[in-house]
Amino acid sequence: MVIKGYLGVAGTIGVGKSTLTVELAEALGFEPALEDAGANPYLPEFYKDMHAHVTKMQIWFLSHRVAEHRRIVRRIREGAAKGVVKDRTVWEDIVFAKMFNHGADKILSDLDYQTYLGLFENMVLYEPLFPELLIYLDCKPETAIQRIHRRGRPMEQGVTVEYLAALQQAYYEFLDEMKAFGVSILKIDWEEFMPLSELVEKVKAHRATLAPQPTARAYFR
Repeated sequence: MVIKGYLGVAGTIGVGKSTLTVELAEALGFEPALEDAGANPYLPEFYKDMHAHVTKMQIWFLSHRVAEHRRIVRRIREGAAKGVVKDRTVWEDIVFAKMFNHGADKILSDLDYQTYLGLFENMVLYEPLFPELLIYLDCKPETAIQRIHRRGRPMEQGVTVEYLAALQQAYYEFLDEMKAFGVSILKIDWEEFMPLSELVEKVKAHRATLAPQPTARAYFR
């Protein structure tokens, strides 16, 4: 089921999702919902030793993204919010898990990945609720790494261009799957920041074309 008024802002680490989420929400009269990745207690250690901490880190993210996803859906359904712009939706959680399991380094073991998929199915796919529109911000991994270095979060300074390139490819595959299941995607070239007014017009024009969507059931294995 697609939730009208629920917009997601997607993209790799460092692309500029959080800033745009706040600005776009204000322009549309919606509420922003930001992801506080720094609240994940496993993340600093994950960046130091990915193999040792990936499972704990990913399950923490899944749990908290599901809770935030349910809060957003509830606020829209109850009329407490006209709409919400979400920085990284719960659906994107699996992008990271698949990349960690399917990548050359296989950071996430097959056993832990199957455990994760079981949790994802029970927590997310049990009642699949999709954003009305997923806005994907696209930029080169080299550009994203420059932005990461400029914002200066200590735990992110070990992120490599290779990691971001793998994440970008995982996102491209994810977007194709989401489109195949009826989720509307608006892909934006974010190599250079677009004026907010121009982006708002693109979002409004795209939303105006949307027809009711069938229930999208699942990505994913």
